[in-house]
Amino acid sequence: MKKAMSAQGTKMYLEDLTSAPTATGAIVSASASEPVYAVFDDVSKLKNGEPVLITGTGWPSLDNQSFVLQDLDVNGKSAALYGSDATEETAEFGDLSMWSLSTFIDLCARTYSVQQTPATSIDTTTLCDDEKTSLVGFRDPGTFTFDFFIDPTDPAYLALLAAYDDGEVRMLEVVYRNKAVRTLPVIVQSISETGGVDQAVAGSCTMKITGAPVLTQPPDSGQPAEQYNLSVTVTPASGDAPLHVTMQLTETGGAAAKYAIDWKDGSTVENLIGSKTTTHNYETVGSYEAAVTATVGNKAQPVVKANPVTVANAGG
Repeated sequence: MKKAMSAQGTKMYLEDLTSAPTATGAIVSASASEPVYAVFDDVSKLKNGEPVLITGTGWPSLDNQSFVLQDLDVNGKSAALYGSDATEETAEFGDLSMWSLSTFIDLCARTYSVQQTPATSIDTTTLCDDEKTSLVGFRDPGTFTFDFFIDPTDPAYLALLAAYDDGEVRMLEVVYRNKAVRTLPVIVQSISETGGVDQAVAGSCTMKITGAPVLTQPPDSGQPAEQYNLSVTVTPASGDAPLHVTMQLTETGGAAAKYAIDWKDGSTVENLIGSKTTTHNYETVGSYEAAVTATVGNKAQPVVKANPVTVANAGG
């Protein structure tokens, strides 16, 4: 624990529930897995560590809940929804599935502190015991406090006051200078103000943490990658057009979150999530070698080619 990092450059953002979302869009597909991997129509405004609200999927495990994005793949337009579990879902994924990203205000703190309260100790000692006995009780998530300078006309300060007035749960993002993100659900409990001769007007805010923080690691965090291997088999290997083929993916040394499949016939790249098999129709005569790029964690693996497939003219 000797590695150090400067606090300078750390950013803090608080969700603003009174403003319209900064971005919305459709969810193309999602895996019935733990966690859920979702494919979005657009990820240009999304980042790792941000919470998005999910609606319209028809899956009770997802609908009207916010999930923190992790393993964001810009090219594949997909991400994992941290803490989600759709393994029990049996319904079809809804065609009206949507995501929305809330507006966040920049708190621009001077200093901050996260205080995590130890679990309570429950005394269970009786007169029959020879020594003290106890049980470990619930752990309090703690508080988040920060100091800041006050300008009473600043929209961010007014939004902070509104958060104090309504007492609703909001998401707080702490973005470190190395791009790691800590996301916490909080309630604004108190705001104080101080001032004096030769002093800037300053404030202090205390927020109650209401749940478990989510720590999202930055891309290329230096963690060693697993030794991962993928083999791709397409059957049948030959036939007349139009040829209906099945792709089977077999992997060792890890499990990919998703696969980008280029069928090499000019069709759109297919993003496969939550399955290791898929099908395709080759409509045109020719020879094709499909290529698959697997993503393990947040790293795209080297492209793996399938066996060649030859499509002949049905008329000979």
